[in-house]
Amino acid sequence: MRRSRTGTFLLAALLAILSAPASAQEKPQRIVSLNLCTDQLLLDLAGRERIASVSFLAADPEFSAVAEKARGVPANRGLAEEIVALKPDLVLAHKYAGRQAVAMLLRLGVRVVEIDLPQDLAAVMAQIAVVAEAVQEQERGRAMIAAIEQRLAALPPAAEPRLTAAIYEPSGFAFGANSLADAILRAAGYDNLAARLGVGGYARLGMENLLANPPDILVVDDTAADRRSMAQEFLDHPALRQRFAGERRVAVPRRLWICGGPSVAEAAALLAQARVQRR
Repeated sequence: MRRSRTGTFLLAALLAILSAPASAQEKPQRIVSLNLCTDQLLLDLAGRERIASVSFLAADPEFSAVAEKARGVPANRGLAEEIVALKPDLVLAHKYAGRQAVAMLLRLGVRVVEIDLPQDLAAVMAQIAVVAEAVQEQERGRAMIAAIEQRLAALPPAAEPRLTAAIYEPSGFAFGANSLADAILRAAGYDNLAARLGVGGYARLGMENLLANPPDILVVDDTAADRRSMAQEFLDHPALRQRFAGERRVAVPRRLWICGGPSVAEAAALLAQARVQRR
């Protein structure tokens, strides 16, 4: 797997975190997560007996890659009063969600560790290291990172010229440059059409533009196909169905690329398999 210079620096930093001796601080015993992405890392890294609550999305199989693990764990909706009542000794949160709850918890002296939205695979590894250190499970963090690296390294190499792909979402949104989905596509051996067309982050890619510049593979999430909505029906447009039929339309659940964690390697493996079959 190629790494940018920035990615190399991030990897060195996370390895330093994970290789450092465990602090004298006791392992937190009442950990609360307010965000789907911290939910998933927490459930993979810490024992269930130490988890006081995760967000309500953690048990939703449409969005969560660890829905089975989340079953039976008390759920929260990120409200300050319900979090305070849980008496947490560690709260995991996202920098752009649950701001009122986080502000109150900080005022009360509760330890809060926040993560950002990763834009590449190096940032995914760094987040794992940060959360592993916070929950005092550095060894599990090292093992998780090693497993992801090994699975990515085992992917079939990309053939030149690279196939193009686009991850297309309801209402015509796509993942462009500087997004985790873009990094996963590249790791799987594709060029991201949305990035090539100037889409940055997560933005609208008009159907006309997509059809005028068709990728070799269109990646969609069909897990919500039974839920009828105008947004979802966008992906069933006859023009898309006709242009991207058979092996040109690949279903990969969005739960695999929403957050950083082991699921990113699973998404990359599914996409790499589709690439090999398409060749």
